[in-house]
Amino acid sequence: MPALLLALGLTVAPALAGERQQDVILSVTGNTLRWAAAYKLLPERADDPYFHVRVFERQKGWEPWRYKELIFHMAVTPKALAASRIDRKARIYNYKDVEIWAAYHRWLDDASARAEVPVCETDILDCLSRLPGK
Repeated sequence: MPALLLALGLTVAPALAGERQQDVILSVTGNTLRWAAAYKLLPERADDPYFHVRVFERQKGWEPWRYKELIFHMAVTPKALAASRIDRKARIYNYKDVEIWAAYHRWLDDASARAEVPVCETDILDCLSRLPGK
């Protein structure tokens, strides 16, 4: 098969690691919008079955740069991410994500950092409500 691909001018190369980011609408009520920015390294690593999320809240009428961060970093199972998503569209904003990518990589590379990051297995808003101090 590789010989055939080379004859056709195609090459076989390993997939390069990539970064994926998606936004998930969590709730739209009255004047409040909550969403999660979910991050995942690709290809997936065996020791990281999670999506890593930041959760934001905005009030209607706020300037685009104004938001409340409900949590900076939470690990979320794919099932919990799916359970968190609502079937609504809303205008959201993307905010600087350099810090969350750095925290995510630290979580991957430093086992002690994993203890600092909560893991959500139900749905994101439920998990947030159960965190100490929330």
